[in-house]
Amino acid sequence: MSPRRLIPYVVIFVILAGAYAGLRWHQAQQATREAQAKKVFHLTQTEISQLSLVRGSGTVSLAKKDKIWQVTAPLHTKADQTIVDNMLTTLAHLRKERDLGVEKDLKPFGLVKPALVVKFTAKGKAHHLTIGAGTPGGDNYYALADKNPHLLMISEGSKDSLDRSLLALRDKTLFPFISLEVKGLKVVTGKETVDLKKSGPGDWHWVGRPKFKVRGDRVDKLVRDLELAQAKNFVEPTPKDLKPLGLVPGRQMTVTVLTTTGNHTLLLGAKSGKKGNSVYARKGAGGPVMLVEASLPAEISDTLGSLADHRLWSGSILKVHQVVWGPPGQTWTAKKVKESWEFTGPEHATTKQPSVRMEMALWDFQKLIAVKALPAAQAGAAPVYSLALLDKAGKPLFHLDDLGPQGKTNLKVVTQEGGNTLTALTAQGPFQQWQAEMGRLVAGAKKAGSAPKQSGSGQGKK
Repeated sequence: MSPRRLIPYVVIFVILAGAYAGLRWHQAQQATREAQAKKVFHLTQTEISQLSLVRGSGTVSLAKKDKIWQVTAPLHTKADQTIVDNMLTTLAHLRKERDLGVEKDLKPFGLVKPALVVKFTAKGKAHHLTIGAGTPGGDNYYALADKNPHLLMISEGSKDSLDRSLLALRDKTLFPFISLEVKGLKVVTGKETVDLKKSGPGDWHWVGRPKFKVRGDRVDKLVRDLELAQAKNFVEPTPKDLKPLGLVPGRQMTVTVLTTTGNHTLLLGAKSGKKGNSVYARKGAGGPVMLVEASLPAEISDTLGSLADHRLWSGSILKVHQVVWGPPGQTWTAKKVKESWEFTGPEHATTKQPSVRMEMALWDFQKLIAVKALPAAQAGAAPVYSLALLDKAGKPLFHLDDLGPQGKTNLKVVTQEGGNTLTALTAQGPFQQWQAEMGRLVAGAKKAGSAPKQSGSGQGKK
């Protein structure tokens, strides 16, 4: 077919494509107009600066100051920013499920004495949303907006998003910090003080006890839980006598988180209620009194009781770039190369594994603990199995020698890390399970010069 004969088809295609694009644009514009027509308020959430919830004679008011929402009535305190943001989003995108027109008698719709009136200011203009009774079936609620006399129906989800209690609107965060800012943790219980300082990821030490090896991962977990901890309720007004609540010196637990932006203290006191599933707490010496989960002080106590790190090795897996292990004369060497590990073993056998497999093996090795410390091993004791961990530059990070069984269930090992030497017993079963795991990493290794395995019949035939 000549190019000239194709021209009409090209023209038709361009016309059809243009018509299709125009139709899609028209449909999109129509959908936008319909969505705008269903909106109750034509505004954005960032334009709202004040918000009030009126229930009968009670009012909860909020205002934005320096980009932070505050509860201004019936008390002054910081608001829960996430909850308020959700309410603002609901108002900005609130749509009418149906427009029922003008109704003269609003009493049957619960709008004469409404359960909730939401008042707010956007760009200096006052707005209000009056929410009445639920519709038959309970999927929607009757409502009136601003001065529009039309009776509207809004969704149950929209009503629930706006119908928030004072407790829900209050900021219930116990510690206003983020984990990356933390540089220390201090806990005072009675006469005991635990003062911990952080020198790096997972690296904690006890101030005044340089020889005490701290289980850093457990302290990190506690810090993360403190960051997420919230109050269950508030005790208003603040009781004058705090002794029955256990919030007096000598009876309380004091937890202070030290951060780069300041220190934050929480006082934990006596249990509350018949079941004792809550405890009294206070943010600082003059903060609000509240109730928190009883599991919080229990977790703090449990962490303090298990601070001692008895693991054979607790270093950083990310720092390990070379591993050497095995019995004398049959050792394997693994080196990290980008996102994998390359293994070389006896008779120059080689194999390769993804990084995650070696990292899992190192993580499992970190679970091995010293069940009992022993006097220093006598020089000259020959190891039956060794392990060495090295960094990217080849510098030793950790070394272990297995000196053989000690009794029926334990092994005697000697470890060296950072200039410190430890002779100890470790459980034989878990150690052998880890050895087997390392063996599986190199099970498919090929010896140098070995011919590739062939499949099929008739091998050797011409």
